[in-house]
Amino acid sequence: MPTTHNIRAYPTTVVFNQSDVHEYEGHHSTCSLDDLRNPSVVSLTPETFVELVKRRKREETWMVDFYAPWCGPCQALMPEWKKMARMLIGLINVGSVDCQRYYSFCQQEGIRGYPEIRLFPQKSNTAQQYYSYNGWHRDSYSMRAWALGYLPQVSVDLTPQTFIEKVLNGKDHWVIDFYAPWCGPCQNFAPEFEMLARTMKGKVKAGKVDCQAYGHTCQSADIRAYPTVKFYPYQGSKVKSLLCVEQGGADEL
Repeated sequence: MPTTHNIRAYPTTVVFNQSDVHEYEGHHSTCSLDDLRNPSVVSLTPETFVELVKRRKREETWMVDFYAPWCGPCQALMPEWKKMARMLIGLINVGSVDCQRYYSFCQQEGIRGYPEIRLFPQKSNTAQQYYSYNGWHRDSYSMRAWALGYLPQVSVDLTPQTFIEKVLNGKDHWVIDFYAPWCGPCQNFAPEFEMLARTMKGKVKAGKVDCQAYGHTCQSADIRAYPTVKFYPYQGSKVKSLLCVEQGGADEL
């Protein structure tokens, strides 16, 4: 059997997909091998790129990695790219294009270096055709945070008046992110809060209060560090707030 499939080293994993047989080049881990059965990254051809990405539905977002198999940085990116894709399932579609195999197509798309990461946002009259990822960090969490920033915001920006009317005196459960624009941990937490908002949509409303612009509101809410998250459940005429300070190094006031 090893001779039949030209096995020269161990371990070697061969993928049999009906009549298509190819050698698995990824890391031999449970997550990586499970990705063979349920791939989180779509391998795109020029035809499927046009069909799925360029002709995507209006509400769809895609991230695409244009790579070459011989490219060292591309190989280093692969496990992080797949990990990011698993974290974005249900929110953003993730694909990849082999520019060694489809060289002419990649040249046509203006790809001049590898890897080239592009995000194709939800279609609108004002959105660009795509955005290129120029971040220094190509880890799954950094790329995920960047991508989530292009999704429509689910949380509501609150003013002192709407905070009182909707949160303190309203008839809904609320989770509130108290933040400051200059706060580094707040910026890192912002996409995580949006993920939380999407998860609770329809059950708990999510809001954000800018403590630089509305300092008095944050003082009244007893905010002592950024970011601070508070849950305000609706309990008839009584509203009780539960404090939950985001871990990971909040900036003190």
